[in-house]
Amino acid sequence: MSTEPVSNEHDDADDDQLAPGWQPLLERPGYEQWWDGTDLRGRPHREPDPFSAFTPDLARSLRPGPNRAARLARIGIVATIAVFVLQTLTSTGLVALPGVDPLTVTLAALAIAALVAVLTALAAVLALRAAPQLGGRAIATLALGVSIILGLAPVLLLVAIGLAGGL
Repeated sequence: MSTEPVSNEHDDADDDQLAPGWQPLLERPGYEQWWDGTDLRGRPHREPDPFSAFTPDLARSLRPGPNRAARLARIGIVATIAVFVLQTLTSTGLVALPGVDPLTVTLAALAIAALVAVLTALAAVLALRAAPQLGGRAIATLALGVSIILGLAPVLLLVAIGLAGGL
């Protein structure tokens, strides 16, 4: 009786073809599409440039792929940054609305910034939960970080104003 392990015909390359991830398109060289383990999903993307500043794996993980929540989180990054800038401009008095108390404008901007950051964080968490099957882990992680960092200030300011009894 032999004590050598029985070799099976299963190859690690087969595992890579079955696992969810970006797969090259044979009918369209230079492009790849998200493979969910059963079917190709989403739209094709160009393969990452191997000479870019990001590794190909990082470039792929920044794509939301077919992960809808990751696409929303990516939009949330832009929205969170935009409302953070708006909140900063209103609190310094650079943006004012004629006939409206500057304090009211500042509070409204803080509330909008807090809401957008919370929605972005929610989309990012949902995207991270779906990322193993649908991709988009890095963009969701980035969205979560941006929403926490830029959304924490308006949330804390509103809480402090509320605890102090308002204005």
